[in-house]
Amino acid sequence: MHAFHRQDDFNQIRDFLINTYKLTNTFQNWIPSMFENMWRGPGGTEYQDEEDEYVRIWKNNADEIAAVTICKPSGDCRIFIHPDFRDHEEILVESLEKQRTDMKADDTPIKMYFVVEAGDTLRENLLTRHGYENKGVCEHNRVLPEYYEVSTITLPKGYKIRQAVVEQDFEQYRAVQVSVFPHCSNMTRNLLKIYSEAEFYVPELDLVVVASDGTFAAFATGRIDPISKLAEVEPVGVHPDHRRKGLAKAVVLECIRRLQKHNAKAIVILGAASTERATNLYDSLGFNRTNMNAWVKEI
Repeated sequence: MHAFHRQDDFNQIRDFLINTYKLTNTFQNWIPSMFENMWRGPGGTEYQDEEDEYVRIWKNNADEIAAVTICKPSGDCRIFIHPDFRDHEEILVESLEKQRTDMKADDTPIKMYFVVEAGDTLRENLLTRHGYENKGVCEHNRVLPEYYEVSTITLPKGYKIRQAVVEQDFEQYRAVQVSVFPHCSNMTRNLLKIYSEAEFYVPELDLVVVASDGTFAAFATGRIDPISKLAEVEPVGVHPDHRRKGLAKAVVLECIRRLQKHNAKAIVILGAASTERATNLYDSLGFNRTNMNAWVKEI
């Protein structure tokens, strides 16, 4: 195991995530854009170098990545692993528990949790043995079927879809995202600049729906890794004043159409909300759904 330094190690982790996808044809591990978004996200706070310490790289005797783990102060833990090394997961869980305990500043109990794909019996059995409890569905992994055909995109009168120009649209861009995701109130021009410089960011895939009065009513962004062409639609949202008009479906369809134009190999929404509104939207669009369960333990 060794420490992670994003400036030096991102490309080899990207290769690891791409290769494990090719081997398993599943999304039990993240895709590269999700990993890069840890320090390129436009909301929250600006990434600090010491946050590299949350990530650890595990290698085999041939100096190849066998696994990558993440342990955040919130207790959110992740294991991304090569299929040939799944019998080593117990070492990783124990290491993550120690890592999280070492972060503690006092003796108060803390919670750790893993998000696990339903039916992953190896990890479910492992976490059960270590005292974790399955708290049920917390999110969904969504995958668009291959050869998906985008249906006709229709918008109510007075609305239009266009590319966001993040520098000039900053105030409206932030406002519409805050209306759905309150943590985006921390968005700054500098954070948005960092976001727009990410390798996954393609300006014409960052979309907004504009109302007749010029305000932003909805948004959807396509992120695509330039090497693997694995893509995600994230984030997606509609301002509360403009809901129930079909805006989310229209802007996501346009986002998919543009991702297909960029030759996306797969289009996913990993960690999609399990709310009734989100479930109905993505079901209606034809995304396949896999339940993701939260496994929780107090230590």
